[in-house]
Amino acid sequence: MELLKLKKGMKTKMADGFEWVVSPKVIGDGLEQYGRKALIAIQAVANYWGQGVQDEARQNAVWEDRTGNARGGLFFAVDGFGLETITGEVTPEAKSEMSDVAVESGSKDTLIITFAHTVFYGKFLELSNGGRYAIIMSTIERNLSSLERQVQDLFR
Repeated sequence: MELLKLKKGMKTKMADGFEWVVSPKVIGDGLEQYGRKALIAIQAVANYWGQGVQDEARQNAVWEDRTGNARGGLFFAVDGFGLETITGEVTPEAKSEMSDVAVESGSKDTLIITFAHTVFYGKFLELSNGGRYAIIMSTIERNLSSLERQVQDLFR
């Protein structure tokens, strides 16, 4: 796409004058739209990654879950960039305990992925027995390079 052209008779010296083929405002608006689309794409990658991490953790948690609330209450949330917050599905039983859960809020410049328990005893599941049954950090650590790769691939 041609953005500017030299006036007739000019070779390489742009200091003498040039003419915009496309207005700088149009270029600026296009860059702004691209930036917005890039943020939405990053949020989509974070959502996809969060869903996968949530599913993996629910499947691989080794603790005995007598009621299903702990497993069904593992969830992810994606918030920031001025976009609507996305929260992973939580089972209805576990959702009733979600009022005590604080989802970290992002900003217009920051996107935050939260991965947590809804059940009040989630902290016990993660920290008891020397963390032997912890599922949150081990799942994040196992999948963090995948998130990085997906974001990098987005801009290739």
